[in-house]
Amino acid sequence: MLTDVYVTYRNGQVQRSLDIPNICPHCGKTMNPHVYWGFSEFEAYDPGSEIGILAQCTMLECKKFFALGYTYTPSKKFLLTNYTYNPPIEISLPENIIKVSEKFVEIYSQSTQAESAGLDQIAGVGYRKSTEFLIKDYAIKNNPDDKDKIEKMFLGKVIDHYLNDFEKLQNLAKASTWIGNDETHYVRRHEDKDIKDMKNFILSAAHFIAADYDADVALEFISEQ
Repeated sequence: MLTDVYVTYRNGQVQRSLDIPNICPHCGKTMNPHVYWGFSEFEAYDPGSEIGILAQCTMLECKKFFALGYTYTPSKKFLLTNYTYNPPIEISLPENIIKVSEKFVEIYSQSTQAESAGLDQIAGVGYRKSTEFLIKDYAIKNNPDDKDKIEKMFLGKVIDHYLNDFEKLQNLAKASTWIGNDETHYVRRHEDKDIKDMKNFILSAAHFIAADYDADVALEFISEQ
């Protein structure tokens, strides 16, 4: 979006027409930013001169300031400098899953952030870890007397022993674990599956567990009537 901006140089003020991004680097929303002014330590029209612009997000829930940098090229154009920001990433998890496993939500969210940053080798390991916390915390919730035993048990054993009543959940947990193990090993055993498949299985398992949690809450409610 071309916007006229007054830039103060060492030798005076000049109006520049600059291509201003319309996506906030803080909230990630599309908007028309408010541009205040620009400064430069160079003189106007110096080859390779750089200018800095102060802008503000116009979204009511954000309104944060951000800086933009431009370089004046020999072809008399201004190129936007690639500054790195980290806008928030939306995580699509069932709201009540945190009541079953807070640690799962934390690890899964961090893994999603790593994947978004292109750190796919790290993200896969994180998703595998999130699976372990989700399944073990769910097993502990349903079998509180076995807490110490479940914590020390291999995940595969937990899946086999404590998810027998829910075959579909058992299959989802087993599939996500197998793919997750590939993310931690030198040689992959399941070449036809990747992080995307693992995430689908994890999310399906999370929704299954969240639904079971709601069913328990509903049962408690009607039992009191």
